[in-house]
Amino acid sequence: MLNMRSAVGISVIVVLMSFFIVGSCNDGGNAPLGPPFQNPVQISSVNGVLEITYNAAVSPAEVDGKEFMSAQYNGMLAPPTLRVNPGDTLRLNLNNFLEMMTNVHYHGMNVSPLSPGDDVFIMITPNSGFEYEVEIPEDHPQGMFYYHAHLFGITEFQIMSGLSGGLIVGDILAPFPQLDGITEQIMYLKDFQLMDGEIPPEGMIDPSAPTNFTVNGQTNPTITMRPGETQFWQIGNIGADLYYDLVLEGHEFYQIERDGNRRNQTVVRESILMPTSSRVGVLVQTNEPGRYKLRAKKFNTGPQGDQYGGATLLTVHVIGEPVADPIELPIPMNQFPPVENLCEQEVAVERDIVFSETADGNTFFINGKEFDPERVDTEVKIGDFEKWTVTNTSGELHVFHIHLTDFVVCSVNGVDQPFVGKQDTVNVPYQGQDPDFEGPGEVVIVIDFTNPIIEGKAVYHCHIGEHEDNGMMAVFEACEEPPCPDFE
Repeated sequence: MLNMRSAVGISVIVVLMSFFIVGSCNDGGNAPLGPPFQNPVQISSVNGVLEITYNAAVSPAEVDGKEFMSAQYNGMLAPPTLRVNPGDTLRLNLNNFLEMMTNVHYHGMNVSPLSPGDDVFIMITPNSGFEYEVEIPEDHPQGMFYYHAHLFGITEFQIMSGLSGGLIVGDILAPFPQLDGITEQIMYLKDFQLMDGEIPPEGMIDPSAPTNFTVNGQTNPTITMRPGETQFWQIGNIGADLYYDLVLEGHEFYQIERDGNRRNQTVVRESILMPTSSRVGVLVQTNEPGRYKLRAKKFNTGPQGDQYGGATLLTVHVIGEPVADPIELPIPMNQFPPVENLCEQEVAVERDIVFSETADGNTFFINGKEFDPERVDTEVKIGDFEKWTVTNTSGELHVFHIHLTDFVVCSVNGVDQPFVGKQDTVNVPYQGQDPDFEGPGEVVIVIDFTNPIIEGKAVYHCHIGEHEDNGMMAVFEACEEPPCPDFE
């Protein structure tokens, strides 16, 4: 039994601990702040064209005082963010000075998969190059996308080395005049594992191993804001393998974008789970003066998976005179342009897509097959909506992603989801994760295959680099009148 003297002593300790915990969040004490946050270099299209040359080569880099060598674009650990508009043309000349093949994928873009566009089957050999030309449709969704290496078998290694960067289309804030002139912060999240001054070779990267978390290549930079100030943060998870479960101490996220698609309403969140390759656009409005950490919470992908996280990504320093008239949040729903709910569409085809893996977690499958770039696994008819039930029979999470188009999540483990917009990535629960749901983890989506620009071959896969490199990817072909030319 606890005596009164002990109880009083513990109470004093609890009060003192509470004081210092609150104080560390609100005033930060005298601890030094990190370097000022820096947006990545941004390059915008001119007269409807963005033309740029990238040299992929091994170059020196530094993260958190640690020097290493890695594959980079133009010697930049955080390569430029490319800004284009609907109707523009993106011309990217990629020279490969690596000792391995490489290529580029324009993630989330609703563009043609035919060469010289977003053709992920292109393999650029060492000491050669390729000139990509990506025509962006006039009706292309506006928001955050990105580009990254996508060569089967070495995608994980090349992305962790540095071969991924930002791509933004249009102006997602255009419908909201009250947001004119607010500060926009572009945050690309990526981690770097180091082994003897280098990125570990393919097959040696372990998502559970110690790593270096960065935002645009920086370690815990500082964003300075006034009390009541509102900023627009576009956040992209462009790393190789990791989920980010984000929280900003003492604040909420007002989400208005997901995966390059404007939501149909403001979604207010205490935390945001970002699977590999996902992107979000959020409004952040500060409150009391102090220091507040943007943290990636500790994360466990399941009994067959990985454990990591627990890192501070950046610090918000709230200081100065309060904003006289803070912007009213959330944004009223009637200001959002309408978004089509694909779950209400008549679907032409229903498919079952099964993610699985071997017991040792070294080989991964879709519908029992390892990836073969020469085999077309699925053919779709241009003009159709299709309902796919994606199941996960393994003991770890997977991230479903499909190229060229978007989908709406209708249900997760049998629970209908509120309709808030489209996306191109979704977390797929592992088997047994939900004690109230029997059988494999399940996500039901409706995919839009109506845009004629998707004609050709592309892929769908788990976007955890380790998983796709070891088999969890499949080829689909879209054509006007199946059977498609390469489908067998």
